[in-house]
Amino acid sequence: MNVQHTKSRYQTQYQQGGFDFADFLAFVWLKKWRIVLTIAVLTTLGSYYVKNLPKIYTATSTILLDEKSDTLTFSGNFGTMSQKESDKLDTFIEFIRARQFMAKIVDQLELHKRVEFQKTLANDSNVVDKQTAITALLRNLKLTKIANTEMLKISVESRLAYTAAEVANAIGPVFFEYQSQTHKRKADETTRWLDSQLTTLRSQLDYAEKELEVFMQVNGLIDLESQVELAKTEISKLIEHSLQLDKSMAADRSTITQIKASQHDIQKLLQVPAIFSDTLLRELSAKLIEKELLFDQISKRYKFKHHKYIAAKSAVELLKENFNFALTQVIDGLQQTYESTLSRQNELAKQMQDSRLKHTALGQHEMELATLRRKVIAMQQLYDVFLSRLQEAEILQDLDSGGEFAIVDYAEVPEFPSKPKVLLGMSFSFILASIFSVGFWLLLHLIADKKTRFKQLLLRQGVAVLAEIPKVPKAKKTAPKSSVNKLSLIKDFVYAEAFRTLRSELVVRSDDTPTRIIAITSVAKEQDASMVAIELAESFGHLEKSILIDANMRAPIVGLHFGMSTKAAGLSDFINRQATFSQCVVRERGNQLAVMPSGTGTSDPLIYLSKPRFGDFVKKLGVLYERLIINTPPVNSFSDALVVAKLVDGIILVCDIEKTDSLALIEAVQRLQDAGAPLLGVVFDRSKNVNPRFSQRQTKALSAKKAS
Repeated sequence: MNVQHTKSRYQTQYQQGGFDFADFLAFVWLKKWRIVLTIAVLTTLGSYYVKNLPKIYTATSTILLDEKSDTLTFSGNFGTMSQKESDKLDTFIEFIRARQFMAKIVDQLELHKRVEFQKTLANDSNVVDKQTAITALLRNLKLTKIANTEMLKISVESRLAYTAAEVANAIGPVFFEYQSQTHKRKADETTRWLDSQLTTLRSQLDYAEKELEVFMQVNGLIDLESQVELAKTEISKLIEHSLQLDKSMAADRSTITQIKASQHDIQKLLQVPAIFSDTLLRELSAKLIEKELLFDQISKRYKFKHHKYIAAKSAVELLKENFNFALTQVIDGLQQTYESTLSRQNELAKQMQDSRLKHTALGQHEMELATLRRKVIAMQQLYDVFLSRLQEAEILQDLDSGGEFAIVDYAEVPEFPSKPKVLLGMSFSFILASIFSVGFWLLLHLIADKKTRFKQLLLRQGVAVLAEIPKVPKAKKTAPKSSVNKLSLIKDFVYAEAFRTLRSELVVRSDDTPTRIIAITSVAKEQDASMVAIELAESFGHLEKSILIDANMRAPIVGLHFGMSTKAAGLSDFINRQATFSQCVVRERGNQLAVMPSGTGTSDPLIYLSKPRFGDFVKKLGVLYERLIINTPPVNSFSDALVVAKLVDGIILVCDIEKTDSLALIEAVQRLQDAGAPLLGVVFDRSKNVNPRFSQRQTKALSAKKAS
């Protein structure tokens, strides 16, 4: 199983074992007097604090802020300010909150000379500081927009009622005067800025027009559109001529190829269409054939010395020479025609390239010309716009540029303080005190009462708590078995009664399901269940025939507890057939308990516990003895307990309250349940406030057993 997945599942189950509402109600009832006392003390302190807070008076005035929509303002960049009413009010509010504006209020009312607005030093002396007064005024000022109106409510808090009303009534008029001066200053600045911008734009416009004129003169662009159309027409004609040349060139190239392929064979040359179609060659070919036929007839009648034979042969040779000469002339003519066509084609390609370059240059000039014209037009339009804005600004400069500002309600001197609200403060103190008190005592309860949390976790896992064992008496920790009294002689009644309770619980369970063979394991490595196994075995030894086997070969202490040597034969020796059963078992005096130590130490105890001999041995002991107790190592650290769990009727998990955390306990329970171990329940070790009384169910069950 994946380790991370297993831990996640343990954490989920741990979270499921939370603190439910019923537990919360029980906790509140248990700690009710402490909670009530804490609430009373905290509420009293909170109420005393609220009553002793300084009294604060609040004065409120209302002003109307309606700026004219036709007011034009410019600030470095061209634009027209058009804002919604809410945006204008937000602007006014932030303007009033500005420290520069608050400084005017402080100067006009001389607030920095009043104690309330002065800086208090460590020696309780006051220092006049204008910035401190501004900060205090901003802290006591509250501006609120009235919904669906253009009015603003101004609220000022002060320790003096008159000061609050005076400041609230002064903010409106100072703001109106400041706005009027600001608008006038903006109009002057706008006029100067527009004038400077117009001068700059005029220079830029002149430069753009001059640049356009120079460009047209340098490139000779008198009628650019006609030049572009002429270039297109020239390119079209050249393309048409080129197509015709390509067609003629293809035919000439085919003829030259056929001539070269004939390799000067006259018969093959005559098969070339361009040669065969020549009239002179056809006539010479016909005469040559006629003379050859005549020569053939004469050669049959006369000898080669005869004058007719010589004349006929000379005629044939003369015709052949004429034919060959004419053929050579035709071939040379075709070759010259091909070369002339090729030269014309190259010349035409160069003309087309020149025309295309000319057309491309005209296109680039056209684009540059369009850019320059757009630049001139844009500069002209921008110049016209700024000129019109300058005229409007000069007109508006003579008009009232302020808004329609007015004071709707003046602030009156308040008669009663607005702060502190004693009743609300006391109620709030009571609520906070209640929350803090319950949370504080609940936190202490959850931290201190670890046993209750463990019980809640086990209850949700369906695991019973069999018993609670208090801390082991010091005599049992330090002394071996031979030097101390047995369980029946221990004076610590609570400790002894806890094991009797555990024994009774197991006896009662045996009536329903046989639990003759019981394994004892603990949660983690730092814990040890050996003492619980020893005490439980001794308790059963007083009641019935029992045997204790120490299967914890990793940390064996059972033998030491009963005074045996570390080299004494035990379980490992018996399984390994190195000792007999009688040599490995020691019987206790005064009871029916037999003890088998772990035996000779080994590095891998699982080898012995996994052998079939150990399983058969446990089964036989389960028949011979009424109760078999097997001590095993911690389940979270080793797998020994999971192997032994397959051979027993039940297994008990010992949980050290002081050393175990919740996650480790849930992990141990889950490991046993996943392995299919018959988990009887959990025993809390080193528990506090142990109640030694039997449960009612145990008492009835034992009484019924004795009666039978």
